[in-house]
Amino acid sequence: MENPFAQALRMRARLHLSRLAFDLRCAARDAIVATVAALLALAATGCAVAALWLQLAPIIGTPAAALSSAAALLVLLVAGGAIFGLRRIIAPRMAAQAPLAAPAAPDIAEAAAQVFGANKMALLLAALVAGAAAAETLRDK
Repeated sequence: MENPFAQALRMRARLHLSRLAFDLRCAARDAIVATVAALLALAATGCAVAALWLQLAPIIGTPAAALSSAAALLVLLVAGGAIFGLRRIIAPRMAAQAPLAAPAAPDIAEAAAQVFGANKMALLLAALVAGAAAAETLRDK
């Protein structure tokens, strides 16, 4: 017969590895989405600058239109740098203010069950009123 502590340890390790794999899949998906969004934003910015250039070329001439388009890109670069610089300054402060550990999900579920149990009649009455109000607004349309 195998040691029950070894079984529990092995089960806990499998659970931890499956959680880690899930977190890695989520991080990979988020990285792909962020990359696609950045490429789309870059393409949209390029189109906007090209449209600005084409619009200004007949009015102020081709060289001045190119310079004004470059100035617009420079303004975007400075604004983006300022935003990322502020995030870099603010992020450590926000991390220092954040609680060390979030409450566990079972604790939240127990608290919600206690609140619901203590105020069951009021919550059900509020749900009834909300449903009636929603039905009334749908009926009016």
